[in-house]
Amino acid sequence: MKINMTDNTIELTAAETKNAFTYGTREYRNLQAARRDYPEFEVVTIKAKRNHNDFSDLTLKSISIYVTAHGTDEQKEHFAFISKRTIDEDGAYCEPQPFFKIKEWFLATFPEIKAERKAYREKVQAILDEAKAKIAA
Repeated sequence: MKINMTDNTIELTAAETKNAFTYGTREYRNLQAARRDYPEFEVVTIKAKRNHNDFSDLTLKSISIYVTAHGTDEQKEHFAFISKRTIDEDGAYCEPQPFFKIKEWFLATFPEIKAERKAYREKVQAILDEAKAKIAA
């Protein structure tokens, strides 16, 4: 819970709001105390901000395309092994690894992708800024 003095609101996350409507919970008691202290404030539910990183849009397909185009034979073999159902050398059945493990391997194996993405975003921004400057002129 957050008391926002600027907007005169008592802000709750979705989880806090859900629990605040259950009599006797800690959130319920905290909300009631806040309403007593700030009777003129409005109670609002705020959306939690998702933490997006530069690689939140990666998919198994995009990783596969990149590994195929830029990977060594060994990297391609490793990717095939961790991403597909297979039978190992001992004849045991192997499940594919969870996507987040594959993503972790990918980012560790191809660290240059971070610099490439940063350069790409900067170039796109420069193109957009140039277009805005032309419009403004």
